[in-house]
Amino acid sequence: MKIIHVSSALSWRGGEQQIAYLLMELAKQNIPQLVFCPEGSPLHSFCDKNAIAVKTYRKRSGLYLLNALKLTLLCRRAETPILHVHDSHSHTVAFLSVAFFMNKVPIVIHRRVSFPAKKSFFSNIKYNHSAITHIICVSDHARAQVNRRLLNTDKTVTIHDGIDLSRFKEKKAGNILRNKYKLQSRHTLIGNISALTPEKDLITFIDTAGILLKKYPDFRFFIIGDGAQKQTIADYIAALKIENEVILTGFLNNIPDILPELDLFLFTSANEGLGTTLLDAFACKIPVVSTNAGGIPEIVKNNVTGMLAGVKQPSELAEAVERVLNNNELKLRLVENAFAAVQEFSAEIMALKTIEIYKDSLLKNYGKQPKD
Repeated sequence: MKIIHVSSALSWRGGEQQIAYLLMELAKQNIPQLVFCPEGSPLHSFCDKNAIAVKTYRKRSGLYLLNALKLTLLCRRAETPILHVHDSHSHTVAFLSVAFFMNKVPIVIHRRVSFPAKKSFFSNIKYNHSAITHIICVSDHARAQVNRRLLNTDKTVTIHDGIDLSRFKEKKAGNILRNKYKLQSRHTLIGNISALTPEKDLITFIDTAGILLKKYPDFRFFIIGDGAQKQTIADYIAALKIENEVILTGFLNNIPDILPELDLFLFTSANEGLGTTLLDAFACKIPVVSTNAGGIPEIVKNNVTGMLAGVKQPSELAEAVERVLNNNELKLRLVENAFAAVQEFSAEIMALKTIEIYKDSLLKNYGKQPKD
């Protein structure tokens, strides 16, 4: 059995971090694997750095068939290969490999978004092709969404994302943000880590900040990440004249060092498969206030592991933030419950469940189990 991971990502977001966790855990289990990803992408660099076999391609819309042919040749050189596709573009390349080049390999799809597959003839064929043995969904909510387009819903399974808990073990609050932005001990730090894209709804994060700042002028809000909406978000902050209080840090790669410094993690997504940065906050014992979008309620249990509010409801979110920060007993209870809960969301558990999917896929397609 050899797992060929297919990714088209040109950036590093939550999905790519999950692929990285999976790759490292599979390596620990001595599972043969290879990554097929765009040349020069962050995932390409990650594989090179961590001695994971990688083959690259050029990502252009006109090169779908060429890349599908390359993928087919990779499969034909491998013993009992399984394609694990990690995004929609990769799914298309894998589908073309099977449909146009007679690549008789099983396909495992990983679905990390919470909206339904497109309503189109091509999408319908892609998701219902007989080569697909399993569709892994990161939440029950995401699974329900993809099931709406499937003829056979028995192929779907929920495997929640996991994190490398050791990255956050015994991390203590430092002063990286306080020193860089010249903040004092009186300042309360509230942060969000996500891509700057419409589905993350950082406008609601800013509106929530605006409400709280009227009552708590010493609050400071951090948006940690980068993305297509960066300028739009910066302009919105400037229009509200809160540039000194709401800070765009850009992309940071030292999240395990940054997170413990926050007094509260505020997550305002309007559409979310699961929300793995919430798990990071759990692991750092940072209290969480979040919207109830998508699969988030599967990890944030309201008033148990965090506080939930409606999507695009800044007043509700602000009220929840205020309640947590003004009640030490509540805050302690939330973080202790969350820390206990996150132990079940490890990268190791996620990988072991995924290996079982591979074994079943192998049996269904090749009629055999992998050799021990």
